[in-house]
Order: sequence, then structure tokens, then C-alpha cells
Amino acid sequence: MNQTHAVLNQDVIAQLIARPRGEDPVVSLYVSTNASDWRAALKSLVKEGEAQIEADTGWDEARKKTARRLLALARETAEERLQGGARQRRSYAIFVDPAGVEVVELPLTVRERVVVDRSPYASPLSSLIDQYERYGVVFCDSKKARLFDVYLQQLSDWEELEDEHQPHRHAPAGGPARRGGGPAGGYHGLEELRRRNHAEYLLHQHLRRVADRAFRRFKLRPYDRLILLGPKEVLAKLEEHLHDYLRRRVVAREPAPSDLTPETALELVCGIEERVEKEKEEALLREIEERRGKSGLGAAGLDESLRALFFGQVDVLVVADDEPIPGRECPECHFLFERPEDREDTSATLVECPLCKRPTRRVPDIVDEAVELAILSGARVEHIAYCKPRLRDLGGMAAVLRFK
Repeated sequence: MNQTHAVLNQDVIAQLIARPRGEDPVVSLYVSTNASDWRAALKSLVKEGEAQIEADTGWDEARKKTARRLLALARETAEERLQGGARQRRSYAIFVDPAGVEVVELPLTVRERVVVDRSPYASPLSSLIDQYERYGVVFCDSKKARLFDVYLQQLSDWEELEDEHQPHRHAPAGGPARRGGGPAGGYHGLEELRRRNHAEYLLHQHLRRVADRAFRRFKLRPYDRLILLGPKEVLAKLEEHLHDYLRRRVVAREPAPSDLTPETALELVCGIEERVEKEKEEALLREIEERRGKSGLGAAGLDESLRALFFGQVDVLVVADDEPIPGRECPECHFLFERPEDREDTSATLVECPLCKRPTRRVPDIVDEAVELAILSGARVEHIAYCKPRLRDLGGMAAVLRFK
């Protein structure tokens, strides 16, 4: 069977989500090399997958047999990855369908899980991409600069710039100073002014060069946000030289040691990133609460959010990467709804759709189905990572609405 390998990026997720949804089984298996006993963990995941297959009321025995075969192939692929020489990555997402196997290498640890459904379970990958935006970082003082990117908690493209116009020690800026007393001493103030003006000119040239380089890097590999590191007075002047595209992306201006190393820089930026993302999540959830109270253009809870999604009202869907929530989907009208009994009852049970009264099918994770539907409908999806308790208070899912 054909097997492909990929590293996590936006294109990989887009391709997974864009796969047409049919009736053939698709196995999605997430495994981690960090598990203390990965064999036992994998065995438990396979057992859970088998239970999902048995509980699916939409498949006949032939398709269930196919699903079991694909699940066994996913297990074999996971065993090869976990016990072989390819353990440099922390986690793997493995997708198996009748056409082949796709292995996505993940630079971060994700929760182990298995989903047997009719399309790839890509919500955890979408959550990673959404949580970890690409950050451009510029460290700058009056004499040097360091430029680099941080994405998925990994530092890349480290570049060092030195001021090309620093004056030599034996030749003070502005020319040699006059010595002695008499009338020549009267020129001391003018000489000092020339020296200061020349230093300002050199700083201006240095900052312009740094800003130009930052913009060139942005054009080659765009980033979502920009962090400025260095002395406060230098950063204020540097920001004046930045292109407007970059100024609009600045989210933090922080001091940093002059002997900044890649290791120190990564630790510093990850702390800033966590603070920025938490503030963004708090602002979004606060906006939804205000919209619910004032204009009615906010939804909270699974029932409200899923109904709004079905009727095309959702502008931004807000979810969290928590434990999968089993639910129901109508194959006819595609309405999604939660049935609390499905959390405990994994037997094959026929349940009618609340809207069209047709038989529905059980889905392993209603949140993943909602994410897929939101993306296909043109809505933006925001994954909450740092404010999960607040989202749970809102019912586990929320939305900003386009209209009532």
C-alpha cells in the first residue's frame, strides 16, 4: 500500500480537511514517542478503535471488515515508527484509508488518541497550527542586531548583523579633537555637537539596515506576529523605520541581554508568546460574552453553537482540544448535535435527527466535525489553549455570529 510522509504545515492540514467525505473508513491514529510504555498505550488505542467500529450504525459488515484491516495497518505503521530508528520526533499523526497511509511528523507532543470515521481527524493538527503562530523576532541595540523566527517552539533562520559604520577608536567621530587652551577651546562645544550628530547618523543608518533586512525576511517567509527585543530607546527608533506591514504585527517590545544566544532567545520568546496568546484568547471570550448580552451576536455551549453553525451564522468558531466528545450527525441534512447518552453507550443505537427526523449516525468527536464544517463554510476557527476553564464555563464551545 502507498505510504507518504510529511512534516506538519498549513498545506498538510488543508489537504486533509479538503478530502471528500464518503462512506469508506478512515483511521486517524495519534501516537507519541514520549509514552513510558508505548506498546500498552498502542494496544489500548487499538481496542478503543475496534469499539468505535462496532458502534457505527452506518457501516455494513463489509465496511467494518475494511475498517478493522485499516486499523491493523495503522497499528503496524505506529509500531515501525515507535520502535525503529525514526524517533527524533515527539509525536506522529497516522492517517490510513483504502488508498494508502500518510504519516505526519509532529515537532510537539499531542495527546494520544484514535478516531475511526469517514474523513481524517485533523482537529488536533489544526489546534497546533492555530495555537503556535509564526513569530518573527528582531533583537537590536545601537551596534548589532539578531533576526530569527520562532514557530512551533522551534527557532530557525538565526541571522546576525553588525553596524558597518561604527567609528574606529583612534579616529573619533567628527574628526580629531582640538587640544590646548586659547581660542581653539571655544570650538569644543561645536565639536561635541558634531560628534553627537554623527553618532545619530550612524544609528539611523544601522536601524534602517536592520529594518530593511527584517522586511526582506518577511517577504521571503511571512510571519503572523513580530517581537522586538533590546533597549527601549533603540526599539522606539527602530519601530519608526519599520515598514507598515511589520509595525502592524508588533505585539511585544521587551528588554534582552546584549549577549543574546539562540537558547536564551527561544526561552524568552516562548514566554512572550504564551502571554500574547493568552491575552488574545481572553479578549475573544470576553467579546463573545459581551455580544451575547448586547447584540445577540454570540453563541455559547454545544447546542447554541452547533445550531448557529448549521444555519451559516458563525463567523468565528471557538473550540478547545480536549477529550473527544461523541455526538451525532445526520447523513441527510448534516445537522450536528450532542447526545449525552453516547458518552457511555457505545452500542449501535438508531437515533433520529431533531430537524429532518432521518436516522443519524454516531461520530467519535463532534468538535472535529464542527471544525471541518466551519472551515468549509468560510468561518474562522480559534482553538483555546490557555483559557480552557473559561471556555468550559461557556459550555465547551462558543462562536462569534455574523447575524442572528
